[in-house]
Amino acid sequence: MRLKTFKVFKLKLLKNAMEMHDGRVLISCSKHTAEGFKAIRIPFDRVEAMARFQGNYSATAFRDGYRDGEHALQGQELIILDCDDRYSIGEAMVDFADFIGLIATTRNHMKEKHGVIAERFRVILPTDKPILLEREAFKLMMAEVMACYNHADKACKNIDRMYYGFPDAEVYYLEGTQLFDWALFYRRALVRQRREKLLEAGRARNKNKSATLKRSYKSFFMKRFVPGNRNNTLYQLACWMRDEGVEECDRLLLELNQSSGCPLDEHEVRRILRQVQ
Repeated sequence: MRLKTFKVFKLKLLKNAMEMHDGRVLISCSKHTAEGFKAIRIPFDRVEAMARFQGNYSATAFRDGYRDGEHALQGQELIILDCDDRYSIGEAMVDFADFIGLIATTRNHMKEKHGVIAERFRVILPTDKPILLEREAFKLMMAEVMACYNHADKACKNIDRMYYGFPDAEVYYLEGTQLFDWALFYRRALVRQRREKLLEAGRARNKNKSATLKRSYKSFFMKRFVPGNRNNTLYQLACWMRDEGVEECDRLLLELNQSSGCPLDEHEVRRILRQVQ
């Protein structure tokens, strides 16, 4: 795909931006990394200047201008994704083709970093509504965005994330008409989170059940494993384990046999196991 410049898209971009709230987005900028961040809402066509700012910028406003999670305020209107994982600008132009937004190269673009020379850039997308999430919920939403667009740097999901401006940035505008629906990804993240909690609860129940069964197996064994009843005890125990779906039946039965004061020969235990299987 041929990359087009801002001049080609300016009229189209401004027309699309008119549908985006009032055509403005929230940013905050500072010459420092932790303080002095001033929030301002700017027309989206000025985001290009933000990317070239000789300082630092964020999509988040900060109480008293101090940049950290405690001072971060809700209401972000940009999704910013850092991309440097052997992912090209051309590929990003295709992946984000449906959206209003821009791509701006960063200061390490086409420079060696960790032994790799690659295209390095940011995808900046205006949202369809302000992001009204607390910082942990924000991180959850961004993690889901990055799971979908997996070339984005997954370390850049915290609400107080700051970016270095790059005065020589090359800027390319996306051709789409859609604003980014962050709420869709937040809903997906909540579904994923609930599913993971259910799976974890299931694993915990299985672990507890397994521990209870092992105690029951041992109790059964200790009461019945006596000379004259050893083979029958192991056979009954092996059948019980099989019916419970115990995968480590062989190991458990051999361990119980060896822990007794009068174990059967191992080949006899294995013969019993073969009968049960």
